[in-house]
Amino acid sequence: MTHIPITKIRGSQLIPVILIMILLFISVACANMLIPSYGVIKEYFNIDDSLVAIPDAFFVLVSAFFALLWGYYTDRINRSKVLIAGAFAWTIGMILTGTSEYFGVLILSRILSGFGLGCVLPVGYSIISDIIPPDERSGWFGTIAILSSVSNGVGQGLSSFLGPLNLFGFGWKFPFILFSIISIIVTFILFFIDFPQRGASEAELLDLSQYELEYVYKISKSELTQIIQKNTNKYLIIQGFFAIIPGTIIVYFLISMLSQSFFNVLPVAIRIQTATIFGGLVGIGYILGNMLLSRLSDTLFRRNRKNRVRLAVFCMITTVPLCLIAFFMLKPISSEFVESLNIPEPIPVEQTGQYIFIAVGAIFVNYPSYIIFFIFALIGSTLSAGPIANRNAVMFDVNLPEHKGTTASLFRLSEQTGKGITLLISFTLIQLLGSVYNMMIIAILFWIPGGICWALSLKSVVKDMDEKSKILSERKQTSLIDYIFELEIQIDRALQKVYDLRFYFESNVKKFISLLDEAIDIFSFCEVRGESRSITNIENKAHILKLKAILLKQDYKKLQKELSKVDISQVRRKELEIDKTQLILSIDEWEVSSLGRIKTLYDDGYLWICEARLKRKYDLFAVLLDVKRAIAIYNRVELLLKERIEGYSIQEIELSEEDKTYLETIESLHDKSIKAKSATQKLEDNLTQILSELDTLGISQKEFKKISAITGEYEVDIEQIILDTMQAHKDKQKIVKKLLNKIDLIFDEYDKLREEDFKIF
Repeated sequence: MTHIPITKIRGSQLIPVILIMILLFISVACANMLIPSYGVIKEYFNIDDSLVAIPDAFFVLVSAFFALLWGYYTDRINRSKVLIAGAFAWTIGMILTGTSEYFGVLILSRILSGFGLGCVLPVGYSIISDIIPPDERSGWFGTIAILSSVSNGVGQGLSSFLGPLNLFGFGWKFPFILFSIISIIVTFILFFIDFPQRGASEAELLDLSQYELEYVYKISKSELTQIIQKNTNKYLIIQGFFAIIPGTIIVYFLISMLSQSFFNVLPVAIRIQTATIFGGLVGIGYILGNMLLSRLSDTLFRRNRKNRVRLAVFCMITTVPLCLIAFFMLKPISSEFVESLNIPEPIPVEQTGQYIFIAVGAIFVNYPSYIIFFIFALIGSTLSAGPIANRNAVMFDVNLPEHKGTTASLFRLSEQTGKGITLLISFTLIQLLGSVYNMMIIAILFWIPGGICWALSLKSVVKDMDEKSKILSERKQTSLIDYIFELEIQIDRALQKVYDLRFYFESNVKKFISLLDEAIDIFSFCEVRGESRSITNIENKAHILKLKAILLKQDYKKLQKELSKVDISQVRRKELEIDKTQLILSIDEWEVSSLGRIKTLYDDGYLWICEARLKRKYDLFAVLLDVKRAIAIYNRVELLLKERIEGYSIQEIELSEEDKTYLETIESLHDKSIKAKSATQKLEDNLTQILSELDTLGISQKEFKKISAITGEYEVDIEQIILDTMQAHKDKQKIVKKLLNKIDLIFDEYDKLREEDFKIF
């Protein structure tokens, strides 16, 4: 049994969650708001039946495409800016929809809305996943699914009920105008909201939050293949394409099917509304399912990490027979039945609601099969909600923080592609299958391959979660070590300021005090950080140096005050000059900012290259990691030395011979570090190029990495292993051998590019 660590959400974190939920609510509501008005829109623009779904089809496909683009850049740049840009585009699209007078403008407005929605969903999900703890994700995403369902009902309800009222002369457009106003307000508020850092809710990265460290990793283009090749992602992306088809058909055509094929004898004034109520009754099950099954999923997940997937498999497969039985129970109502209701024609506007509920109640009484329809549809739609919240939760469970936006967009692309294709060919399918009803029955069967994909992901989900956890733990450890090292660098920086004080002891009192104050501030900062993070050695060292700096400042100010007196005696002046000399000597006794430590760090960079050279025959990925570490070290060395060089360049007095020698030493080491970094970066590029070329030969980086891990552990020549597995492909064998032999030449070239003389002193 596996127990998942639990974290809690703070009250302040709910504000961005609520705002994103409002934005998602508006988005989903407006996404489906045209559906009930298809008949009116057809007459408004005088278009054929086959064209009426085109704006929504373009909307779906555009949102799917741009979801992928937005999702990738969400993982690379500031998410709040991306979200605001998407919300702005979405708002403009809604305003255009609400003011369109031509069918072409309607299509354009839906394209623009799709462009914005493609951003809002992946970015919103990514931000929410960084606030919600892992063991609560199904529950929260279930809540979002409920919100989505409610917003869909609200959108279609507003279109069904407000559109016919022709409020302010806008007719079917009025709901779009209403929501665009709300969207403008929410978009404005987003400018003032702070969103969480990437990975903030990951259990492995909690220590980083406590240390106030930021998770800095960002996605690269080369990682897109890794995301798609991850088995859990692959199966769930495929299931998204199949699973969206039944939902799309039911959402887009259930109301119109009931209205035109089963309730067509009802008066026009209450026909659509009655069909909407029956569609809404089915939707209750979906809401109920998200409420119950998402919370159940979190509880089961705490017991075993496979349980989210197991629950999704059970729900999706069981939904099929239940929904089929429900739709088999539908029967057209007769004109005699409608006549027995004594509904006046026309129906007074103020009595419309009364006769709608009379018709609904009478249908249940006179057609008992609708009770069976309702029961099975309720249970079926309840179970259909099981995979919805779990899909997002599982997706974020197995993917790294910098991959969440892109992964969400890939899921979105898969679903929306299925949805868009379904809408584009829907009227063709109706003609081929004979009716909307037949199309709906066939569509339900597409939940079966979706369930199979969920079942396949059972084999990989725990493995993918473990792999993610391992990577995050390693990155956390590296970040914490880097943090301690950075504090030591800060102390070293303050020591350099104390060393520079000597040049201003007599020439510039103000500069002397200023540098000393800066050093004291740095020591205080390091002391506080060391104390709050329990880094005892940093805390003690910074505390002692701070006290010494404060004492030095007091003695210096006291000495300057005495020397500035006009009526001071010669004897006293001589005593003060002796004190001054002693104070200068005490500064020289301070711990000097260690150039030797920087030199050692510089040499460590080359040691990583030596380590990489030894591993080159066994594990090319370990080689790349060592090379990256060397580059990071040379970067640090360059920055540390650059600061020292700049410190000397701003001094206003002539340097002593000792200082000139010191400056020449650090300039020499600075030049060497730049040269070494450039050579090492070229080494990394060449090694990466070899991996890419192997990929084109059919040796995937994922498989190559597995082989490298094994050959590296047992120090077996990886070249021989690969060549042995390619016995049947002699042409590829030669290319692979040439590529792998090229690694030795790359390291030889590195030695020529890099400075060979490592003597600095």
